[in-house]
Amino acid sequence: MSFILKRCSIREFKDIAIEPEKITALLQAAMQAPSAKNQQPWEFIVIDDKSILLELSKTSAGSWPLKTATCAIIPMIMPSELSPHFRVQDLSAATENILLEATNQGLGSVWIGIYPLEDRLSHVENTLRICGDAHPFSIIALGYPLKEKAVLTRFDAKRVHYNKWGE
Repeated sequence: MSFILKRCSIREFKDIAIEPEKITALLQAAMQAPSAKNQQPWEFIVIDDKSILLELSKTSAGSWPLKTATCAIIPMIMPSELSPHFRVQDLSAATENILLEATNQGLGSVWIGIYPLEDRLSHVENTLRICGDAHPFSIIALGYPLKEKAVLTRFDAKRVHYNKWGE
């Protein structure tokens, strides 16, 4: 569990390319995520072109980490008839798996929310020429951390209830 406790949002990166085998490990982690009825309503776009990363950094006020990221992964939310109401949970699990594996691989990462905000969807879809029923769910900025970040302990026993609310 140690790498789970070390996971934190990294927003500034060194100008060092990520090895292809680490990208593959991140994608394997993503596709290992649970999904409702095993529908796996995802596909992924890997971005390592600096000009595209810079354009994607204009998606929202919070997407500026893409300016120094050397790579990004965009989980794409796909249509599903098996369990369409759970696609957001499925893609959230895949996104979190990428974040956790990035920490395990010695990489920094940050989750940039896209779906379901129309202005963000529009910018990413126009930039990447996405059409049809596939939509970007999130952007995960990736790279080697520019500096070390202190690990925060977030456990708070006051937020835990047993058997009934408030107890």
